[in-house]
Amino acid sequence: MDAPLVASGEQADLRPRQAGTAFRLGLPAAATLLIALYAIVVSRLLPGNVDVSWLLTVGDRVLSGERLYVDVAEANPPFSTWLYLPFLILERLTGLSAELWVGLGMLAIGSVWLSARILVRADQTLTRFVWAVPVLVFLLIALSPADFGQREQIAVICLLPWLALLAARDRTADFRAGSTAERLAAGIGAAIFVMIKPPFSVLALAAPVLVLAAQRRSARPLLTTENVFGAVLTVAYLVVLVVFMQPFITDVLPLLREVYLPMRLPVVDMLKLLPVKIFVAMAAATLAMAYPDRPDRDAKILLLAGVGYVPGFVVLGKGWTYQAMPFLTLGMLAFVLQFIRLRPQRDLPVLAKAGVGFGLLLLVTSVAPRQGLAFVEPRGDLDAATAAINRIADHPTFISIGSALQIGNPLVRMTGARMVGRHPSGWMVNDAQVLIESGPDIATRLRLEALRADYTQAIASELATKRPDIVADDGTAGPDVPIKLRLTQPHATAPLRDSPLIAKALQDYRLLYQNASVTLFIRSDIAERN
Repeated sequence: MDAPLVASGEQADLRPRQAGTAFRLGLPAAATLLIALYAIVVSRLLPGNVDVSWLLTVGDRVLSGERLYVDVAEANPPFSTWLYLPFLILERLTGLSAELWVGLGMLAIGSVWLSARILVRADQTLTRFVWAVPVLVFLLIALSPADFGQREQIAVICLLPWLALLAARDRTADFRAGSTAERLAAGIGAAIFVMIKPPFSVLALAAPVLVLAAQRRSARPLLTTENVFGAVLTVAYLVVLVVFMQPFITDVLPLLREVYLPMRLPVVDMLKLLPVKIFVAMAAATLAMAYPDRPDRDAKILLLAGVGYVPGFVVLGKGWTYQAMPFLTLGMLAFVLQFIRLRPQRDLPVLAKAGVGFGLLLLVTSVAPRQGLAFVEPRGDLDAATAAINRIADHPTFISIGSALQIGNPLVRMTGARMVGRHPSGWMVNDAQVLIESGPDIATRLRLEALRADYTQAIASELATKRPDIVADDGTAGPDVPIKLRLTQPHATAPLRDSPLIAKALQDYRLLYQNASVTLFIRSDIAERN
């Protein structure tokens, strides 16, 4: 007779299972850390991002006691400046540059980890797809190296837990999910997303919530803890903006209405831009891959959020690639989350196989060239200008009168200069001239000419009174048109330094350095170093 089936009393050897688990989790964890390191290293190899550099400069001046919109002008609402203050505080505490602290690897890993924690608790089958974590982190922080650290990138990273919580709630009959801490964290992330780019970002949150509310015929998706908490934070921010940031409303908004908002591409042209085409194609690939079933709820929610962000991008009409990052990232994340739910290839219908192939091809051809460009991005002009300043002055005072942000702001950060100009550059003078050349009506033309004259006078007066050590203007390539408008004549505006008022203010300056990107003047009384 066989021995009875009883326990032997010996402890089972769990080492193979533990080793397998460690291997299964260790490889994705190592890959995730390497991806974070890669993104940070690549960001340091690239020329400094002009928008991030400027917002760091503004934040540094605010921490030094200057008043936002009074001593330093900024075209964005205050949250754009506040967003970078933690990095600048860390710079002051540690001596490491804020640009290094802007390395978003840990922030992205934390966001993906929290999102995965929320989703796995609601759906244990997701534990089989731990390999997707490094892929998601890569798309969050390395999709576009040239735009590393932009507000839109931070916005998507912060929003991810809110989207995960929404998907987890949709898995339950009573629409409950997440701990109190997770709900509050998701609400903070959603508020950050909205406050970074109001009001265009609101629809990205509204689209998935309204669809789920309609499907459930219930208001529960609208009245969740994270939504209410996020809305309270956003409203509080708007109250602070209106009550304590009056110069933004009285000084900045009128300027934006006159020269920034009119500088936009037509809606039809915006819809033809490559980022919109990529998102539409990625959404089509994701839906095709799900055939004959409906798309997975996680992918669906991400796609709806992406769709909700597109109208803001189109209406704003700038077409700049970094502004497309939210919907491009969400579209690619949706594809990955649908991909992990695939049945075996042999069981897929032809349309689903086509969606898989097309989506993978689109993903590779969209991401790989951006990585390659990161290593060939020209920065010689910037490095040469930096060396020219460092050879003659330590921590000089600096004003940019260039036609756009461009090279002036990275130069301030790279040379340790102190920006003393109220404006980041003479962008409003150049944009006013471009709009004049677009052939507006007489009344608009007169307003633009008056604005151009007023700001030219203001910049000349600032140069004369503050007498900065270094003045930066456009290089030999000259001013450019920031948006590809249909001008009635070729844009041929001279650099601002050629204006009689500015030329007079620069009489006591000599040429320090010039290349295609930048022209640098230095005060004549600053002697050459031996």
